[in-house]
Amino acid sequence: MSTPEPKKRLTDLELAIMQVVWDRHPDPLTVRDVLERMSAVGQSLAYTTVQTMMNILRKKGVLTSRPGPGRAHEYSACVSRSQARSSMTNDLVERLFLGEAQPLVAHLIEHDSMTRGELQDLKRMIDLHLKDEEAGQ
Repeated sequence: MSTPEPKKRLTDLELAIMQVVWDRHPDPLTVRDVLERMSAVGQSLAYTTVQTMMNILRKKGVLTSRPGPGRAHEYSACVSRSQARSSMTNDLVERLFLGEAQPLVAHLIEHDSMTRGELQDLKRMIDLHLKDEEAGQ
């Protein structure tokens, strides 16, 4: 059974919270757990801010929650990091590049957004993809 991709864009703060959740997957996290992990990397937020954002993520269908220890709830990801990347990349390509991925890749290459090693990896991926397509024809 496949998990649905997020239907709404994630804000920067929502994405930062999800990074913490994905890093701990499959272990569930409480709001306090997320708050402590974000504080450890220099993101100081109020408990209520993190709680509100995690409830928004639950309403968006990105997190699920269940009763946890005491009055706390435990949250787990409903959407994988890969699914979120795919959804957000598709959204970017649709909105900014009119549905065409090639201008995005060209922009990344032309504006020194990629290292030589990353470019070589990309070239290998393209070559492999082209060979797979040729073999399938």
